[in-house]
Formats: sequence, C-alpha cells, structure tokens
Amino acid sequence: MQTKTKLTVTIDSEVLPRAKEYARAHGVSLSALIEDALREALAAEQSTTDEVDWERADTRTTAIVARLDEETEEERQARLRDGTLPIGTRLLGQAKPDKPLTDEELDDLRYDYLQEKYG
Repeated sequence: MQTKTKLTVTIDSEVLPRAKEYARAHGVSLSALIEDALREALAAEQSTTDEVDWERADTRTTAIVARLDEETEEERQARLRDGTLPIGTRLLGQAKPDKPLTDEELDDLRYDYLQEKYG
C-alpha cells in the first residue's frame, strides 16, 4: 500500500480556479491531477535521460576498449561505479588472466569441468 504525504503548494491565483474546474470536469481531485502531472513529467524526463545515457555509453565503450591496457586503477574503479554504462562495459577487462592460456591449458580446463559435471 502506498502512503500519501501532505504537501503545501503555492499556485498562481489565476491558475487555481481553472485547475479546480479541470479536475472537477474530469472527475478527479486536484491532488490526483497534480500527482499525475508530476508522474508524467518525471517519466518523460527519465526516458529522455536513458536515451542520452545510452548514446553516451556507446561512445564511451568504444573509447574504453581502445585504451583498456593504459587505464589506471582509479579510472577502472570509476568505470565500475558508473551507472550510465551498460554492465558489460563496466566489467570489461575484469577477468583477465595473468598470462594468456594455451590451447592445451584450455582443453585441460574443459576436461576438468566436464569430468566434474558428468563424472
């Protein structure tokens, strides 16, 4: 159940009678009318922000991949905390082995995994 909170709002004296009339004509309270308008405004802002963030994230992902090896620890930590980046971008380069595995080592790892899984 959602709780309601009382709020005092100051509205222009010319707008208030028109707003009350509008609410009455649509069968809603003035409070509901204001709440709906705020919800719509917040939803519109959020969707606009999400679109801008994704465009920016795509550009930043390309830049991060290009300089991943030169990234400092502080930059890496900031990237991990950056909520505007997709999770895959934030985690780029996190699972790097100390040295690249050879084909034989990969085969051994697969074999061990399958042995453990299937017996």
